[in-house]
Amino acid sequence: MLSARDLTKSFITSEGPLQVLRGVSVDVAAGESVALTGESGSGKSTLLHLLGCLDVPDSGTITLQGAPLHNLDEAGRARVRRRQVSVIFQQLNLIPSLTVVQNLKFQARLAGVLDPDWQGEITARLGLSTLLDRYPEQLSGGQQQRVAIGRALAVRPELVLADEPTGNLDEATADAVLELLLDGVARSRSALLMVTHSPRLAARLSRVVHLQEGCLR
Repeated sequence: MLSARDLTKSFITSEGPLQVLRGVSVDVAAGESVALTGESGSGKSTLLHLLGCLDVPDSGTITLQGAPLHNLDEAGRARVRRRQVSVIFQQLNLIPSLTVVQNLKFQARLAGVLDPDWQGEITARLGLSTLLDRYPEQLSGGQQQRVAIGRALAVRPELVLADEPTGNLDEATADAVLELLLDGVARSRSALLMVTHSPRLAARLSRVVHLQEGCLR
């Protein structure tokens, strides 16, 4: 499904160039769930941004279903983000002026692939049916996270990238949210790459890869 080879990425700082990724290669198969671990500052979020077409690598290649992503222009990357790749951010990025049901439908409407039956299944499976008319500020952290997961899965993406999706939740809620995410990914037949600091949660995924000082170990 996803193949990245020899990715490098640097950023300009006041002290000169800072190399964050140093030749990272990773594959994720269709239906596979992979945990990405590593210390803060190791480059995990940077790698997700490259794989999610939110940024471009300095060098290296990224392909999704055999199609190159690393050399797309901004319009091409936006098309990939709308339909093929869904990103669940740590900050969630729900739209505060939209209700739960509007947030759930937002990405699918943009992509032109809104499926009412699939939308209803996601809503019911995530336990959001009684919350549809609420706004994000009226939800708990766990409820907001479920909305973010539902929005990401609504387009049946080929790849789901999740950046610490349970980082701000208590253990019981984190377990429940991860179970819903894994179930949703399985139902939509997507691949999943999830950043987590929790060895306990990482162990529940198919495979664990570790990023250290910009390199996968």
